[in-house]
Amino acid sequence: MCIGEFYQTGVLGSRIISTILLSTSLLAVSSPLVGELAATIPPIFLYGFSSQTDALGIPYEEVTFPTTDGLILRGWLFPAGKQDAPAIIYAPATSRDQRSGLSLVRPLHEAGYHVLLFSYRGHGRSDGNRTGFTYGAKESKDVDAAVSYLHDARDIHRIGAIGHSAGAASIIISAARNRHIGAVVAVAPFATLEEVWETNRPALIPKFVLDLTMRFSEFRKGFCRCDVRPQDLIARISPRPLLLVHGSDDRRITQEQAYHLFALAERPKQMWLVEGANHSEVRNPVLDELIPEIIEFLDESLIGGSRLAVDPFGVGEDIAVENQAPQQHLATLDARGWQRSTVGF
Repeated sequence: MCIGEFYQTGVLGSRIISTILLSTSLLAVSSPLVGELAATIPPIFLYGFSSQTDALGIPYEEVTFPTTDGLILRGWLFPAGKQDAPAIIYAPATSRDQRSGLSLVRPLHEAGYHVLLFSYRGHGRSDGNRTGFTYGAKESKDVDAAVSYLHDARDIHRIGAIGHSAGAASIIISAARNRHIGAVVAVAPFATLEEVWETNRPALIPKFVLDLTMRFSEFRKGFCRCDVRPQDLIARISPRPLLLVHGSDDRRITQEQAYHLFALAERPKQMWLVEGANHSEVRNPVLDELIPEIIEFLDESLIGGSRLAVDPFGVGEDIAVENQAPQQHLATLDARGWQRSTVGF
């Protein structure tokens, strides 16, 4: 091989290596972006969809209400038999819409509650960007809009909120500034957006790439991670009752985050740790199984007074955070073997 051919071969090899390195770098950066987009895009909601709501056999209204920034949100209101009955709002998890709350409608309605299911901006039939989910920054404002609709347009003044995952974070953020929310049931909430992203970071993705992804997401969607920190706000819910529900096998939002939030919350508060349940299971089937006891909590909170009195395991007093683990009281939840620990209240 002559010197010229050797040189050309070397240049070609360098170009191939450079291309491989560039492609690898682009893949490392783009993969989290694509993953974040895929994880937060809402499901398709076809117009004319009514089979699941009709199957409930409960009269409902298709309702609309505005947000403070000019969007129109849409949902279903299942009116109670009495106009002066309290109402419950359900806040969905990431990439979920109003349909995800349907399993809770019948027991809540039979217990005498108005039930409002709605979709965040960009979800279901609501206005907004379908790729603009902000983990609670703007979704908590959508919860504010739902509360305002019930309070101002429907003249309902006793309002509770149930939320799962990002929906739980959203109702914590909303309740911290919105005194019209009289009781909060937060199922698998996270403490901060940074922490939940770090918990779910693939081992092959460096931390600086994750931070770049977060910054790009904030810029593209127009929000700040500093506005998605339930841990900074949860104490403001008091003196309204707070119930945290978490799965012991949740790998997406860790048990430690739940204990941290519980420690920061002021009384009255209670936390139920469901043994063996992961992040999705703690919503379905666990929340559906727990709904009779959650209704007891809501009854006491919204009808019987502001002090939480639901104590199914006879704990009887507040338990210091450092002493919670050894004082757990277990009881069988259902035939699948779910067990729940009452941490304290």
